[in-house]
Amino acid sequence: MLCTEVLGTTHHGTYKKVIDVLFENAELENKTFMKMARDGVELDIRVDCALCDGDIIAENEFYIYAVKAVEKIPEKKKSF
Repeated sequence: MLCTEVLGTTHHGTYKKVIDVLFENAELENKTFMKMARDGVELDIRVDCALCDGDIIAENEFYIYAVKAVEKIPEKKKSF
């Protein structure tokens, strides 16, 4: 899914389910990303401004995809 602008913020509430897209705090100043949302959707993000926690970067009929700023992205646990 291509994301080219910030559509709003979750800080004012939302009527759709929010899917987090994890960003490390140090990454927020970058303007081009390839990220995987928590539900497995790939996002090609190309914005012209720095991102902030809660920024809505994409949406579809049921969900909105929003920036979730974290200190460090946790590593996935390996399952055997």
